[in-house]
Amino acid sequence: MSMLLFVIGCQRKNTYHKPTDPFEKIIRRDTLNAIMLYGSSTYFIYKDQPMGYNYDLCQNLADSLGVKLNVVVAKSIDEAISMLKANKGDLIAVPVDLAYQYSKQLASTNVGETSTQVLVQQMGINALSDVTQLAGKTVYVISGSRYAERLNDLDNELGNTFKIKEVPDTTSIDSLIEMVAKGKIQYTVTSNKIAELNQNSISGLDTHLTVSFPQRSSWVTLSSDSTLIHHINAWYKEMTASGIDKNLYNKYISENNFFANKGIRIPKGAISPYDRIFQHYAKQLGWNWRLLAAQAYSESRFDPNCISWAGAEGLMQMMPNTAARFGVDGQAIFNPAQNVEAAVQYIKMLNMVFHSIPNQLERIKFILAAYHSGPGHVLDAMALAKKFGKNPHIWVGNVETFLKLKNQPQYYNDPVCHNGYINATQTINYVKDVFARFEAYLRHR
Repeated sequence: MSMLLFVIGCQRKNTYHKPTDPFEKIIRRDTLNAIMLYGSSTYFIYKDQPMGYNYDLCQNLADSLGVKLNVVVAKSIDEAISMLKANKGDLIAVPVDLAYQYSKQLASTNVGETSTQVLVQQMGINALSDVTQLAGKTVYVISGSRYAERLNDLDNELGNTFKIKEVPDTTSIDSLIEMVAKGKIQYTVTSNKIAELNQNSISGLDTHLTVSFPQRSSWVTLSSDSTLIHHINAWYKEMTASGIDKNLYNKYISENNFFANKGIRIPKGAISPYDRIFQHYAKQLGWNWRLLAAQAYSESRFDPNCISWAGAEGLMQMMPNTAARFGVDGQAIFNPAQNVEAAVQYIKMLNMVFHSIPNQLERIKFILAAYHSGPGHVLDAMALAKKFGKNPHIWVGNVETFLKLKNQPQYYNDPVCHNGYINATQTINYVKDVFARFEAYLRHR
């Protein structure tokens, strides 16, 4: 009998095996570790929610596998590849150029894009229309990138007629594009996909001049992860067949009609159709009700059924998860009074977050910025302002400046920052617009 138990015990012991297949490890740990880079089309935090086209795709992949998603942030593609080789992630979930994929350790997936490279310049009569017009010009590109490689080839083709200024590979393409828009540099190069996205958030850019043939880039894994590659490709085939990937792309890339005129009727003599609601709830904040109305206009143009590209809903454009924390969920979020009530509760919470700012008017600017982009980014900007000798309790020229700088890696990767990349142009304009409209409403009698 004892011998029989011994044999059975040995058999049970041998039924467990330590997983060696990378895909099996993902399933057992119940987590997909995706290496990503911050960027407007890849991964960022907005209104306290992780977002980005590649992030949303990767979340869908994790859901299809029945596991959680954990994002591991790299500062550059080179660092991302090093992290992948060191098994600090299961895949790189941003498009990686084909040149990097020549490594025997890496394998491409079907998730990716075919794009062309375009010259980014300011609109106007001086905009270049042919690559030969680059003669004597200086183009800024990220060092070691496919853009730098293509420009060097183009310069050789044209007989070395223009200058190429390579910036560190930790520089984001978004920051170079913004420098062009501000006139700090004349030219940079990016993919037509990224150019599309930035044209919807930064006006005055000309990206019509193509400087390359179509090129392929894709998500990558280690070449030894054949089972994971198979699952990724099978999942992506279903995504493209169902049109989900196109819908996600349109969410971030296509022109956002959120600010189109909704034709909301405003009663004669009123500021909005919801003046009484604003008057009632503004008392809880100690605000002039016209300020709350001005905020609502900037959020939804007084449309209680509005849904933004980011998924914010209702009159005050509350994120569903945030509204639910204050007891408003489901279809209730489209009820104007309940939406405003949830928004006011959230503003009360933000008031506590920024209670250290003594001047109420200044504090409201911080609250509005946090309402628009999420408090984490504003707290990061305050920490940066303090670190670099500015006043962390003053908005204009101080915290506002550093919030805007959080689209540059040297700032959002600073140890005092905990919320990563953001393009804060819209947030900064939002604060200005709300106050400008508030002042206009004060004159409305």
